[in-house]
Amino acid sequence: MTTNFDPLIMISETSQLSQYVAQKLAKTGFEITEFDDKHGVVSIILFLYGRQSAKQSSFELLEKIQSSSLKINQLFLIRDEMTRYTSDEELRLQSVMKGSNSTIELVIRPHSILETNTEITGDKLVNQLLRHVVHPLSQSTSRKEIFVNETERIGVVGLGYVGLPVAVGFSEKHCVIGFDVDDKKIAKLKSGKDPSEQFSAEVLAQAQIEFTTDAKSLRNCACIVVAVPTPISASNEPDFSYLEAASQLIGENLAPETVVVYESTVYPGATEEICCPILENASNLKVGKDFFIGYSPERINPGDKEHTFKTIPKIIAGQSVYVTEWLYHLYQGVIEANVYKASSIKVAEAAKVVENTQRDINIAFMNELSRIFSQLEIPTKDVLEAAGTKWNFLPFTPGLVGGHCIGVDPYYLIHKSRLAGYEPNLLTSAREVNESMVDHITNTVMQQIIQHQFSFNDLKITLLGATFKENIGDMRNSKALSILEKLLHLGLSVQLCDPHVDSGTVKDMYGISSTPFPELEKADIVIITVPHNVFDWGQLNNVLKEKSIVLDIKSAVPSSYIPDNTVHWHL
Repeated sequence: MTTNFDPLIMISETSQLSQYVAQKLAKTGFEITEFDDKHGVVSIILFLYGRQSAKQSSFELLEKIQSSSLKINQLFLIRDEMTRYTSDEELRLQSVMKGSNSTIELVIRPHSILETNTEITGDKLVNQLLRHVVHPLSQSTSRKEIFVNETERIGVVGLGYVGLPVAVGFSEKHCVIGFDVDDKKIAKLKSGKDPSEQFSAEVLAQAQIEFTTDAKSLRNCACIVVAVPTPISASNEPDFSYLEAASQLIGENLAPETVVVYESTVYPGATEEICCPILENASNLKVGKDFFIGYSPERINPGDKEHTFKTIPKIIAGQSVYVTEWLYHLYQGVIEANVYKASSIKVAEAAKVVENTQRDINIAFMNELSRIFSQLEIPTKDVLEAAGTKWNFLPFTPGLVGGHCIGVDPYYLIHKSRLAGYEPNLLTSAREVNESMVDHITNTVMQQIIQHQFSFNDLKITLLGATFKENIGDMRNSKALSILEKLLHLGLSVQLCDPHVDSGTVKDMYGISSTPFPELEKADIVIITVPHNVFDWGQLNNVLKEKSIVLDIKSAVPSSYIPDNTVHWHL
């Protein structure tokens, strides 16, 4: 066949060719199975190059499909890359299959193809069709259907507190390429040691994960999940350097038909405005045609054994409804909780920053109340317990806000809001309140020293906890360390105890090591900055001098563990 070929006519010429195309499509990871009457309507939507005369051929195609044994239980969308069509140009045909209550629906978008003198063989036709396959969309509600082959590889870029749980989660159903630029981290993971202390050597050994620093390994992945940090700069502006570097690296190793999913927290629009152009330029591929993007905000809670990658409801969004559907089935295969389809990538991005900004605002409210009640000499804890008896009272408590999420993400929304011409006063005020708590705690320490007439020369202060939250070793943006730094700057004698951190790292940063709890000297003031579960409050008396002060920031220690001659202060 030569000039002005009509793929529709070609497909309808023989049932063998139809089956051949179906088999080729199946090899790309889309399942083609025997038809089941229970599934109802079966749709085959083809956006084809053809002339208006293809209308007659379409009926022939329907007859061929019905007469052959080709039964398709999924929808294939094949897009015309050359022309945009309007709904008026769409030709929709239906034919009820004899002997069943099911319908085959064929949607054709007729248009002239560029003339060619090249013979169109079965292979060439299949290749042309495969270039335009966006996503198989099931018309069946059966959860047993396979929409993403478990044989397909999943790549995960960034193997930190977020990326590693994602890699381990996907490894239960897929072979995973776990990529990170940190060769020391990769070496530890290969040896069965998790630097983030989230997974045991046994779990890592059982996982189908190939840990590597070779980005070329990503070329064989059907989907690449990006889970790199998105911190802020010294001026509290979004820092996309890690995300941009990851996008460049992925783009240089991006194979056609790959779906790239970003899990890193960003402001609304960043995935499409910042990441997509980098991917396109580095790969020389076109997003939406040659490769596809999606967004699924991470919700990993480090140190939380109950709320994990598998059990936390998952938001997903793709650049089109078809990509969203593909991602839905991908994540649904490994997530036990609900997988929620957001209406767009921007909506999913916004949802993530709202989640953490809401917490930041509510904690700021509690911190503000604690300072008000301190002036009024009213115990904040008692107030919150009383208020909590109302059914719709939100149970937030005062405390330090650090880490790479709650104390960072609001700045992304603040930045985007200002670009849009709106000054988000509530968001900025909440950030100011929470950032001021380090100075508030430090000033409280100084007030207690003066009030109780401690001698500066003999004074000993102990900090319990150096991480940004309980039961993990992550010290990024830790406000406990900010307090330590301020106390050392004042020339005070401070000892630190945190079993979760590397003692050498702390010493390199601040000149003091983390001391094991039994080896701590007795102190005049003990500041409980991070109440790890490993701390035994029954032993607290062993590290206190006879007349001392316990600054229990989060009210973690029951009063029964506080000696009678010790002042128990808390927010």
